[in-house]
Amino acid sequence: MQIVHARKMRIYPNNTQKQTINQTLGHCRYVYNKMLERNQKVYKRRGEHLNYYAMQNLLPQMKQYLPWLKEADSQALKYACRQVSASYDRFFKKQGGYPKFHNKHGRQSYTTTNNTVIAVESRRVKLPCLGWIKSSDKRNWNDNLHVCYATISREPDGKYYVSVTYKTEISDSTFVPDTSRFLGLDYKSDGLYMDSNGDPAEMPHYYRKAQKLLKRRQRQLAKKKGSRKGEPKSNRFLKTQKRVAKLYRHTANQRKDFLQKRSTEIANRYDGVCIEDLNLRAMANKDFGNGKATNDNGYGMFTAMLSYKLRERGKPLVQVDKWYPSSQLCSCCGHRQKMPLNVRTYRCPDCGTVIDRDVNAAVNIRNEGIRILKSA
Repeated sequence: MQIVHARKMRIYPNNTQKQTINQTLGHCRYVYNKMLERNQKVYKRRGEHLNYYAMQNLLPQMKQYLPWLKEADSQALKYACRQVSASYDRFFKKQGGYPKFHNKHGRQSYTTTNNTVIAVESRRVKLPCLGWIKSSDKRNWNDNLHVCYATISREPDGKYYVSVTYKTEISDSTFVPDTSRFLGLDYKSDGLYMDSNGDPAEMPHYYRKAQKLLKRRQRQLAKKKGSRKGEPKSNRFLKTQKRVAKLYRHTANQRKDFLQKRSTEIANRYDGVCIEDLNLRAMANKDFGNGKATNDNGYGMFTAMLSYKLRERGKPLVQVDKWYPSSQLCSCCGHRQKMPLNVRTYRCPDCGTVIDRDVNAAVNIRNEGIRILKSA
């Protein structure tokens, strides 16, 4: 079985390599915006959109009257056209909003598909137009891995990263899961999840802990010259802005590290996991009153990590329908009753079971997931 992986690492380019990366980022952003503008004009005139190949064929003409485009990686410019086409495809399928123009603020990235040049070794990586660059990854590269493409990015805090996507062959698993070693997870907005064994995730609220320092630094930023629209940005403004970005990045890294370790622990310990198929975007809406907690948990990222780690081990991840009444059913006798959100203990009037509301829901999710797996 062939699976697709991505290995992300920090890179340490020298001054020449930084200049090349920054130029390529600007050129790809220009091509993306120009192709988006061209699509809008074509639609007004003829009521249609340019596909990827039509946009790609326009690049040689653009390089004739814009010779500085020749400085960038040609595959990266083509991929910018592919991104415009993919954005329109998602919009037509109602999977996203209308494509927006890219600006030079925030995270910047470009993707190169010249896989014959890309190579990864311990502590260094080779990229098109850049050569060998020092990296933070100590792992050795397997010979049976097939490189697909690489995405080079520059974060708002000024750090550079590369994500190398590759394919690898793994043997088909003959693993037979034992349903007695399945785990059910019920989402908790104040702590990531509660499992069917009664153990909470106890996830630290990294964003809330950093809010006090973040608030102070943002106030400092608001006082610097450049905070107002149209005002030239001073060096102190840029320096403070980078400090704010570093704090955001540190918080995100803390959250991701916790989720990686916890998902790996679950994937190694249990034969299968049952979760709810939740709409986290709707749950983070302001009408629910817990958007900050939902975004701070990163539950969507956690389930994505859990999914691919279980798949690598040949173990199932069963998703239960979000409308399944896991909180209303008794996990012992199946009696159903209404459970307002302020009631945190489930008391069954039929069998007399008294159990924590979240533990009861996790057990029901586990039982329903096992039933779905057996009936499939």
